[in-house]
Amino acid sequence: MSAWLVPVSRHLRFAQTNGRTIENSFVKLQDAALTDRLARAICEVRGTLVDVAAGDQMWFYTDDLEAGVVAVGRARRPTKSARPTVTVTIDRARTRVLAADPLPAVSIRRWVPELRQGAVSLDYRPRALKVLEAWQRERADRDAEMLGGLNVTAWRSAIKGGGARQPARDEVLGPIARLLRSQDFAVGVHAGEGTEPWLVARRVRDVVIIDVQRTKGVSARATALSSIGALRELKWRIERESVRELWLRGSLWMAFVHKPNEDLVSFLEDEEVLVSWQQRNGAVEFTDRSKQRWYQYLGVR
Repeated sequence: MSAWLVPVSRHLRFAQTNGRTIENSFVKLQDAALTDRLARAICEVRGTLVDVAAGDQMWFYTDDLEAGVVAVGRARRPTKSARPTVTVTIDRARTRVLAADPLPAVSIRRWVPELRQGAVSLDYRPRALKVLEAWQRERADRDAEMLGGLNVTAWRSAIKGGGARQPARDEVLGPIARLLRSQDFAVGVHAGEGTEPWLVARRVRDVVIIDVQRTKGVSARATALSSIGALRELKWRIERESVRELWLRGSLWMAFVHKPNEDLVSFLEDEEVLVSWQQRNGAVEFTDRSKQRWYQYLGVR
């Protein structure tokens, strides 16, 4: 049996058990997978897929929101017709993990640069297949090891539930977690000081603590300023209690749902706090100073 990596396109559609088509956007596919509605994919047999056979493993990739690999399943026997198709039975358990914690687009493109041209046989890209399998089988253990001692719940454990409050589906936490994953961070969830959890991410010596601010205007200013002390205490505690050989370095990040006013942004940035807000498409938008600081100290080069 072979393995394939198939980009989501107009030549592919996903469906529920009742046959109803699911929109090909990442948000819709993620929602369907996490609510156990993503049942199958129907692909046109074209290009390299003329060699697909029953039992082949099919991985599905989307560049929407730079999400990456979001689903996996097994191919059935292709139809014999003027316009043949192959139906893929989605592995729901494995796909729930991928939908909540996708292998980032930038990570898989390192190994499959021709992916934008169409489906790719992973028989000729064995390293890419190993990366995919390791992401599913080993990522949770690697996160647990990396985050040990930070008093957080690893991302894979936090996203096991399928409810509406699942952090992967959150309009702020989800995109931030995907951004951190694309930068090779292990991600965890900290209880925080109030009703809102914090994200804590680590890559080697760097630790980033993210506080989400969902209010706007005067309320956003008040809650942001009241959070600074607790965030700084956690940063201090992590740096102080880290293994002496590592000397972990902490960074603070406030993620706003709504763009904060300029005075608040200037104050936070002067205090060396990264500042971002959500764009309409859900993407994370840093301020110019925060973006410069991110890539100077934290971004993958």
